[in-house]
Amino acid sequence: MAVSTMHQEMPGASRDPEVEKLSPEASRVPFLPDPGLMWQVFRRNLKLFLAIVVLVLGLTAGWALTRTPLYEASSSVLIKPSASPVRTTTVDEPQAAAANAEIIDTQIRLIGSEYIAARAATAYARQSPPPDGGTWTEEKRADLASRMLNLMTVTRDGTTLVIDITAQGEDPEFVAATANLFAEQYIQAQVDVKTNSSSETGRFLQTRLAELQRDALAAQAAVDQYRVRNNLVSANGGTMAEQEVSQLNQQLAIAQADLAEKRGRLAAAQQQLTRGGGGADVGAALGSGTIGGLRSQEATTAAELAAVTARYGPLHPQRRQLENRLLEIRSSIQQEIDRVLSSLRAEVATAQSRVASLSGSRGGAAGALAANGRAQAGLNALLVRAKAAETIYENFLARMREVGALQGAEQPDATIAVRAEVPELPVSPNLRLLALAGVVGALALGLAGIGAAEYLRRGVQTKRDVERRLRLRYAGAVPTLKSALGKARTRDEPHDYIVNHPHSLFAEAFRSIRTFLTLSAGSRARVIAITSALPREGKTTTAVCLARATAMEGARTLLVDADLRRRGASELLRYPDQPDLYRYLAGDTPLEQAVFVDDASGLHVLGTVEPPTNALNPLVEARVSAMFAELREHYDVIIVDTAPVLGVAETRVVAMLADRVLLLTRWKHTSLRAIEAMADMLVDGGAKITGLALTQVDINRYASTGDGDVYGYAKKFRGYYTN
Repeated sequence: MAVSTMHQEMPGASRDPEVEKLSPEASRVPFLPDPGLMWQVFRRNLKLFLAIVVLVLGLTAGWALTRTPLYEASSSVLIKPSASPVRTTTVDEPQAAAANAEIIDTQIRLIGSEYIAARAATAYARQSPPPDGGTWTEEKRADLASRMLNLMTVTRDGTTLVIDITAQGEDPEFVAATANLFAEQYIQAQVDVKTNSSSETGRFLQTRLAELQRDALAAQAAVDQYRVRNNLVSANGGTMAEQEVSQLNQQLAIAQADLAEKRGRLAAAQQQLTRGGGGADVGAALGSGTIGGLRSQEATTAAELAAVTARYGPLHPQRRQLENRLLEIRSSIQQEIDRVLSSLRAEVATAQSRVASLSGSRGGAAGALAANGRAQAGLNALLVRAKAAETIYENFLARMREVGALQGAEQPDATIAVRAEVPELPVSPNLRLLALAGVVGALALGLAGIGAAEYLRRGVQTKRDVERRLRLRYAGAVPTLKSALGKARTRDEPHDYIVNHPHSLFAEAFRSIRTFLTLSAGSRARVIAITSALPREGKTTTAVCLARATAMEGARTLLVDADLRRRGASELLRYPDQPDLYRYLAGDTPLEQAVFVDDASGLHVLGTVEPPTNALNPLVEARVSAMFAELREHYDVIIVDTAPVLGVAETRVVAMLADRVLLLTRWKHTSLRAIEAMADMLVDGGAKITGLALTQVDINRYASTGDGDVYGYAKKFRGYYTN
């Protein structure tokens, strides 16, 4: 529970008007933080901030110095399917399909494959010697291919048809060569595949063309021999019937020739299918541009499958992909061939209908010319066969010319858009970016450290803490003697230094506290109890110094050492072996015999010779009240050094009967909860708390006490003090 709440909930507690807490308006939080307060917070944590900044910058610099520089080089290829450079047939080639995402992804996988890496390593070995000397072996080339592949990153440039090939490594020349070789070998691999496919097609056509030529010559020879045997060499001099029959025969011959041609093409196709060729060399099928394109894809895929099977074996996943793609292409070819065969059958049916019609018209005039007609029919059959053989031969011959023209003119489906240059600066570590990140990170972590330190700090550090967090009046701050001297040095103890240097900054701190105590609102204070929440907070030193400073200014001052167990003030002032506080409280010794006079300051001291040896507590309310009444008659100021409140119960009795109570807390040390507990106990006992003072303050860090305290301006008042 906060001290302010304790005050409000216990209106019956004994309080002095001067002990009132600060008004709520004093603790009202402004809308924006006070810049001065922010600066104070920063100043008091400056060492922590600088330590964090130096640590972060040191770690950043150490990391940068221990990192191996990495260089990066990139080349780019543009996927651009090429059309055939030479066209020797009248059949239009299909336009190249637009590259889609699947095609680009396939090319990315191909560029980053071990096959291209092996080709790149082989090309690199041809132009550069091994780094360890000697010659390139298969093992060295395999290691080189693996190393080059590990340096590579292949990505697509957005949604474009550009593929970026990036190499990153320690050697700038090697990464540039790697990126360029992967691009070059990827394109050369496409050319090699097309060249091999064209060579295989040429060899097949060359073999088949010789067979077709023999068939065409044999068919033409059979026609000539049949004409000679049946006297069908000339048709001049015939009768009208002969002319009519001749005309009908001519028309029928044409129709039959057409039918024979179509049947021949259909028969040739069916015969090819029967032999298991799948219609690969069907004349009508070979004339299809669609099948031609599919055959080209089939050859390319078959070559890739053969390469993958030879390199990786039959169980590699890529081989399965290529086999599936090859099956799809062959299925498409078969579907196209089936369509062509269906068209051939329809053409044969139409030709058959025409032949039947002409044969019916010719029936009336065929009696006299039956023998001649039969001979002519046989001739027509031979002509049809000869024409079919000639047509097939001419088609194969045209395809052979086309393949011959294309050999050596194969074009890849990609071009190098950008070649990699040898990088001059490393990409990792990026010193500029790293320095910026280090500075920003150091500042951020430094500020975060200040925030954490402020959140975790336990003790009271500033006047603002006393007034706004504890809601107590700020009585001042007692500096450490070392910080008050600055660069000067002394062997005096603090309680002796105040006597030897009464005009020093250290002595002025106690005069400032005494002025606060004497000028505070309310009745004149005669008995001032000085206490703290915990031991070792500078309570005894403050009491002795405050009493000596007051006595040296001429006031009749008495210091009462009420800390019976520790006897701190008695030991500091070397209280002699004489009647002491115990004898005085027991009524065995008058006041003047129990008081010891400090020769250095004229201070009167009522102390103890030794700690208590029994359970009897002399500091009961009646005795303490009577003692204070007598002391007020003989002294102007009575300063009582008490035991810590939280540990010793009789301190609350002394504080309740004193005119005023000064609370002390060690700067940056004692927790707020301990101070609140001390104040709550004293308020509950009716003590008149005047204020709280900070002890053992390092005034060199003047911002720690806030710009509202005198030590915030200590440097400006150096000329007023004699240290």
